[in-house]
Amino acid sequence: MPLRIAAVGFRHGHILSFITRARELDYCELVGVVEESDDSSLLERAGVERTHATFDELLEDVEFDVVATAEYYGKRGALVIKALEHDKHVICDKPMCVSITELERIKQLCDENGLEISMQLSMRFGAAYQTMHDVIQEGEIGEFLAASAFGQHPLGYGTSRPAWYFEEGKHGGTINDIFIHGADMLRYCTGREFERVIAAETWNESLPQVPHFQVGAQCMMKMTGGPRVLADVSYMHGRGWQFYISGTEGYLSVAGGSILLRTPDGERAIEASADLPLPSPFDDFASHLEHGTERFLPQADVFRSQMAVLAAQKAADDRVRDMLVPEI
Repeated sequence: MPLRIAAVGFRHGHILSFITRARELDYCELVGVVEESDDSSLLERAGVERTHATFDELLEDVEFDVVATAEYYGKRGALVIKALEHDKHVICDKPMCVSITELERIKQLCDENGLEISMQLSMRFGAAYQTMHDVIQEGEIGEFLAASAFGQHPLGYGTSRPAWYFEEGKHGGTINDIFIHGADMLRYCTGREFERVIAAETWNESLPQVPHFQVGAQCMMKMTGGPRVLADVSYMHGRGWQFYISGTEGYLSVAGGSILLRTPDGERAIEASADLPLPSPFDDFASHLEHGTERFLPQADVFRSQMAVLAAQKAADDRVRDMLVPEI
């Protein structure tokens, strides 16, 4: 029997990659489509038709194995929890949820019911970032000391961003939205965990039309063993993801596909290359569920990366300094 996928929540374009792979993999079958809002634009882009008006109707009417969702962030955690409460596995766009309480409940349900969850942490599946991991793990920069991560994104107000981003209560915070990628990469590449939020701030001095929206977003965090991480993930005119990582024996910069290693022996460019078992988080998750393959993106990593950024987001929202990252 194929792995039966139900797509629920078409509010972010990242749902399109889930739909594409569910159709392309011969061991997956798309058996249900739900969008509870009146917005059908992404349904049309995906080339699918709504099968049910609500998630509740789908749960009552269709047998399936996995929920794939890109619901808006403020609603996503509740949807994930409902899916798990009905014994469904889940793959979701990032972030998974917008509060620590939601995340703890999600993990509890997975642990108690033997359920699996994954997230669209696609950078792990990119050649440049896998090369970054390999260079650090092979000891090319020595012992990891510090990192800066810049992941500014264009604001896209009134143009490229969905309107719900700017509706109060639906976004959930810019650190949680964007830094999830950077936090996951730094955990994966260094083997360290985020231990403490030293400081985090969000602000808006450039979008008076939407005063509650967090245009600026920065944080400084401490990882296990002492290294500090400085991150800027603002909605401003950045150049996409850039990482600058210092060690006792060298320095590594990764910006787009450009990788530069500087050591006492000199400076050299490194070609991005990766030998990955599967091409995407969806493939990784679906193959694990259907064929029992080992997950390249482990469930524990999904939870820990999400907890790190939720802690930073909470520190910013509550204006708290020196906050421990809760264990999960």
